[in-house]
Amino acid sequence: KYKQTKEQALTFFQEHPQYMRSKEDEEQLMTEFKKVLLEPGSKNLSIYQTLLAAHARLQAL
Repeated sequence: KYKQTKEQALTFFQEHPQYMRSKEDEEQLMTEFKKVLLEPGSKNLSIYQTLLAAHARLQAL
């Protein structure tokens, strides 16, 4: 499970490298990530899906 989670996170950050280049962008992503985790129904999301949802929220701002 840990290896799969790590691979999913790595895949997300390879697809969205801007979060690796900017501390501010990374912090915003993590803030949205935490909000997604608190939502009902998010328990069944993978780490990749959760990061993607957080990313989508930031794009909508």
